Order: sequence, then C-alpha cells, then structure tokens
Amino acid sequence: MTDDVRLPEKWSKGSNGGFEFSTDAVLTDDGGVETNENWAVPLRRYEISHNVKTPEDIGLLRSFHAARRGAARPFLFKDWIDFTSKADGNSAAAMTDQPLGIGDGVTTAFQLVKRYADSVSPIDVPVLWPVTGTLLIAKDGVAAPTGWSVNRGTGIVTFTSAPPLGVILTAGFQFDVPVRFEDDLLRISWDTINSRSAGSVPLSEWRA
Repeated sequence: MTDDVRLPEKWSKGSNGGFEFSTDAVLTDDGGVETNENWAVPLRRYEISHNVKTPEDIGLLRSFHAARRGAARPFLFKDWIDFTSKADGNSAAAMTDQPLGIGDGVTTAFQLVKRYADSVSPIDVPVLWPVTGTLLIAKDGVAAPTGWSVNRGTGIVTFTSAPPLGVILTAGFQFDVPVRFEDDLLRISWDTINSRSAGSVPLSEWRA
C-alpha cells in the first residue's frame, strides 16, 4: 500500500536517476551473446542525497524516513525530468498526448500509460498515480471533461458508459512515481556546526 504523500519537491528537484531494465546476457558456445529481458517494463531509480544539506533538511528527512518505516512504506516522487504526458516529460499536458484505448461499445475501464516512442520498438509504461486535477480525456480528439473517474493507485480510467465502437480515447496528465527508500538505514553525518549530510539515499520504484 503506497502512502498518498509526495516526497518534498526540494529534495526531488535536482535528483538524478531514471529507467532501469533487467537484462541477462549469456555468452553462447560460438562467442555470441544472447540477451533475456527479465522485466516487461522498466523500473525507475533515483538518488536524492546531494539535495539534503542543512540541519533542518536532515531533520525533515529523518522524520519522513521514519514515517515510511524505512524501506517498508512506498510514497510518491515527482520526477522533474519526466512528470507530464508530453514526450519531453515537462511541457504542459494536452488531452491528446497519450493513447488510452479504442472503444468497443462494451469495455468501460482503460489503463493510463505513457508511450515512449521509437520507430522500431516503442514501449508503453503504465501510469498508476496521475496527479489530482490534471487528467484530461478526449474522445476522437474532443474534450470529455465528465463521464469518467480515475483511480489513483492503479491509473485505471472508468467510464460511466462504454465508449462506442471505434471511438479513439486519448489522455493527458501529470503523474508521480511510487517509490520506496531502498535502505532501512538512513546514514547521517555531522560535517560542521551548521552542516550535516546524508549518505547515499537511493529510491527505487515500487511495483506491487
């Protein structure tokens, strides 16, 4: 269960990180290499320690880490490099940014995704935590401001009535990434009378 609370932006802004895949590379008898993709979609990882310097920040981080029970309780993270449905990850979202589905007259529930485009192998990554109040839905390019709801935690959009056959559904949004502290231990060092520093504070995306 992810805590519906976002890591303070002053720590997420300036963090570093991004997608990580899991690939096994196996050397074959003839000297070639075969690769096996272990995950269907990537997970994100981040490092925030360089943003935490002042005694005030250290105290707040210590409280936040304790409230999450170390690595036990996931929370939300704003990835400043990629937090909107636009391809660049930063520009303002528009209602036709991302595919949501095609109506068949029966289906009422559709998963939010962000498509990372590529001419050979695009990939759709599920979006589980749209930011409240930012979701825009369109049917055949026309705004549909009502007649649907979204679950924050699954990213599933549910229409009150099934979109008709052939209707193209699109979406635009901001989103957060569910993450957790990788470590139960939060290392803090005393540098000077007015300065503290946290050791490495890695975060990894949470996937239930």
